[in-house]
Amino acid sequence: MVGKISRFAAVAAAATALVAIAGNPASAAGTAYNTRTLTLNGNPSPSDATACVSKSITLAAGNYTWSQVFDSFRVPTRDISLAAGSYTWKDCLVPGDGGYTQTSYLAKSGSPAATLVSGVGTTTGSHTFGSLLDPKF
Repeated sequence: MVGKISRFAAVAAAATALVAIAGNPASAAGTAYNTRTLTLNGNPSPSDATACVSKSITLAAGNYTWSQVFDSFRVPTRDISLAAGSYTWKDCLVPGDGGYTQTSYLAKSGSPAATLVSGVGTTTGSHTFGSLLDPKF
């Protein structure tokens, strides 16, 4: 019986050592998206409602590429260095005379908000807008 317990302990110790040596496979953080799909009428005016999508996101400290999303387009883009913490992430499509303006905000409590702004022009039909954060680590 003592031999069986010793053998079990040896096997368990060896398995634990293998897990410790192998560890978890390295993996990069995935790209995060904050997007919304809506139908545009192609004739925007300032009296039309602004469309937004927002969420809270917890980010690791590091460098990211932040890009606006409008269908398959990914502009403007900027590299941004972020501290670890919880952020409010908001993207809006603002109607105006003759076109839409897309705005993206990323804010951590106690820090100024980072922004991306671009003109979309006029377009009709179903479109996806927002932004993405692509970690560079």
